Amino acid sequence: MKRVFVDANIVIDLLCERHPWFPQVLRIFSMGDLKQIDLYCSSLSLGTASYLMETRKMSSQDIFDSIELLCQMCTPTTVDSTVVKNSLKSGFTDFEDALQHCSAQTVDADCIVTRNKKDFSASEIPVYEIS
Repeated sequence: MKRVFVDANIVIDLLCERHPWFPQVLRIFSMGDLKQIDLYCSSLSLGTASYLMETRKMSSQDIFDSIELLCQMCTPTTVDSTVVKNSLKSGFTDFEDALQHCSAQTVDADCIVTRNKKDFSASEIPVYEIS
């Protein structure tokens, strides 16, 4: 089964229902829910998403429920000291994107899905963009 890593912006689009991207992102996560693909996201993305959900005045319970539901469709990957060290020497110009990429490598992702393909020009993993 294809191992698809979703970038932080994709996770945030789903959890914050950001339009116009939400319908496309929902299809990707539905494929994960239906076990058509194995979905992964960085645990860092969950923290970033929760912060943005708080700024949208979502309740703590709604945030926890949303992340729990997401984790039923998508497996969080680690961001540990090895991922950080690999990110620092990865050749990426943006550290957060480097963390995403190196976290995707920990699960041997077949591809990365993002809304900013240009940010992953140093990627060793094929990158697909939704717009």
